[in-house]
Amino acid sequence: MKLLFLVDTKAQDIQWMTQHFKEENYTTLAIAMNSSLKNRTINWRKSILFYKYIHVSFITILKSTKDDVIISGNFIVGAFIAFFCKTLSLQRTILSLNMISHERGLVNKVVRKVIYNTAFKYSNFYTTVNSKELIENYSTNYSIRKDHFFVLEDPIMNYYEVAPFSGGNGTVFCGGEAMRDWKTLFKAAELLPAVKFVAIARKIYYDNSLKLPNNVTLYFDKPYDFFYEKLKESSIVAMPLSTTAPAGLIVMIRSAMLSKPVIVTSTSSTRNYIENQFNGILIDIGDEKKLADEISLLLSDSKIRERMSINMSETIKKFSIDNFSKKLEGMILQIKT
Repeated sequence: MKLLFLVDTKAQDIQWMTQHFKEENYTTLAIAMNSSLKNRTINWRKSILFYKYIHVSFITILKSTKDDVIISGNFIVGAFIAFFCKTLSLQRTILSLNMISHERGLVNKVVRKVIYNTAFKYSNFYTTVNSKELIENYSTNYSIRKDHFFVLEDPIMNYYEVAPFSGGNGTVFCGGEAMRDWKTLFKAAELLPAVKFVAIARKIYYDNSLKLPNNVTLYFDKPYDFFYEKLKESSIVAMPLSTTAPAGLIVMIRSAMLSKPVIVTSTSSTRNYIENQFNGILIDIGDEKKLADEISLLLSDSKIRERMSINMSETIKKFSIDNFSKKLEGMILQIKT
């Protein structure tokens, strides 16, 4: 049995996942899609992205056999592989990681429904989600057998920067790509005119009709170094989300590594990591008053911010790469036995 690890960026970006399996004497192969970030952030380039999904799907199928297991770090690519295997009557085993289904418009919804429903009719297609609650949701929406789901929480990457607690510069940071609730953030900012907010968004997903408060500095499509430098300078990370689907987890985890207290929308995924008022703060969707109140409280007391940051640093230790890899190995063995 060979394990084919598929990543949508560069081959070296998946080395952290293959290392455990190499040490356990599995035969592994890393396959990279090498897609530019521009393909996800510029509308007209989306067609290039989907071409790359299809291209890497066929490459992976050709490099694998019926005895192998394909592990796709990008759920969509794994679904494409299962779609083609189903339609072409090919026998492969596919484990596609971290299923996330956000609403992205009618055309996207229809195409995704066709691809996903076909993929999940393929008996050898399995997926992971990062909370049990999502299994019920997705199994209903896409007619998926529940025994084809596994729960696998997002890991803490060993290359994430770690920093001790500091008071920060007094700003509130909000940034990211998927399903940020800018409307709620801006309403909270209007309730706190003396507080400075720094926001970094993807222009492709931003609602230009929103009115920007005077105390919010907004950037679009900035490089990761700039993004995390602004986060690191801040005193609080606030991430209101517009969905209960998984979103904001990478920024939340990296904020914890940088010892920044986090206020985030309560979802089945964020509750994996945050215990309200112990190591972070959970709010309901669209609750700008609660968001503003919690920001005001945290900014007024650095001791509370420090305590939450320390507690969160302890919490995330159990989500190590080692634990992630061992759980993933257990899933692979379960599938193949």
